[in-house]
Amino acid sequence: MRLLLALTVSAFVAMSASAAHAVTYKIGLVADFTGIFATWGTQFQQAVQAFQKVNGTSVKGPNGETIDVEMVYRDSASQGPDKAKQLSEELVLRERVKMLTGYDLSPHAMSVANLSKQAKIPVVIFNAATAKIVRMSPYYVRVSMTVPQQVYPMGKYLIDHGMKSAYVLTSDYAPGHDAEEYFIKAFERAGGKVVGKARSPLNNVDFSSYVEKVLQAKPDVLYIFMPAGTPSVNLVKAYVQRGLKEAGIQLVGSGETQQIFLPNFTDDVIGTLTSFHYTETNNNPENKKLIAALKGVDPKAQPDIASIAAWDGMKLIYGALSELGADADGLKYVDYMKGKKLDSPRGPIMIDPDEREIIQNIYIRRVEKVDGKLVNVDIETVPMFKDPWKADNPK
Repeated sequence: MRLLLALTVSAFVAMSASAAHAVTYKIGLVADFTGIFATWGTQFQQAVQAFQKVNGTSVKGPNGETIDVEMVYRDSASQGPDKAKQLSEELVLRERVKMLTGYDLSPHAMSVANLSKQAKIPVVIFNAATAKIVRMSPYYVRVSMTVPQQVYPMGKYLIDHGMKSAYVLTSDYAPGHDAEEYFIKAFERAGGKVVGKARSPLNNVDFSSYVEKVLQAKPDVLYIFMPAGTPSVNLVKAYVQRGLKEAGIQLVGSGETQQIFLPNFTDDVIGTLTSFHYTETNNNPENKKLIAALKGVDPKAQPDIASIAAWDGMKLIYGALSELGADADGLKYVDYMKGKKLDSPRGPIMIDPDEREIIQNIYIRRVEKVDGKLVNVDIETVPMFKDPWKADNPK
């Protein structure tokens, strides 16, 4: 009886100790789940769920403790940066999250810079592509891209392939300004001439007057940069419907022809050129793993840049928790992420140890029809390309 009692007490103590070592680490994700930019939130969430389906919802900490990773989602509802900031503050103050993620649009990410510093909370940015963002807070790490990074390589490519003049049409917000500046800079440095440019309001979806001006300017290239979603879809449609393709004006962009949007277009979009950091049809093993996991969450799910960023962001976060546990200082998690190299669905990536910025391949792609389906096909690779804005604007 004494032996049985002793064993029972020992087992109870062991169970209690094990329970004491189980902790919850809450992560807040802020994005647009409704409104004009609603695809972002859905894509983020599906990729997080896919990652946790493969890797579990808990992590073993450095001392063998179980860290349960709880995601808390908030919908900024396409209502702008004030809404994103409000939701972020609520997540930190009421929900007691220890890390923030998401942030589809740059103004949203910018709005929480002071919050991250005051609360000493890491922010893993899943999109928000304005180049200067990571310098706004030492708690920022970005796993997506910068606009200059994905735009710049296209300038030289076009000149090398005989296209000497361009009209530039971008959305009137920070990433659009970056795209305009860095496409023009790269194109002119390579010997090209910009014959016109215009900026469209962020939420504009009617581009008839803009493409009319492009047609009159008669450039070799129309370079566009629009938020992925309704604005980019409508602009590409306007380009086709107004006859710019028939006029021999080459359509060039970045994310406007992502696979998730291509079903909205007719075959007239074939031949469109883009420079981008992810081509959905690549054969990378990690890409195949992501696609299979997404299908397990939703059979209709398709990967895009939001998916890969959320997938890679969660991989970074899980690695940090495994190394540091659930109670480390916020900057310790950031320090862990600096210099990290990962096999991403997009290809090899690295977090710049100096800038907390993504370094990655940029792919020149062309829209083609393969097996009866519109797809992006890589035609050239610029390996491990750093954000050129950082080089132009040293600390």
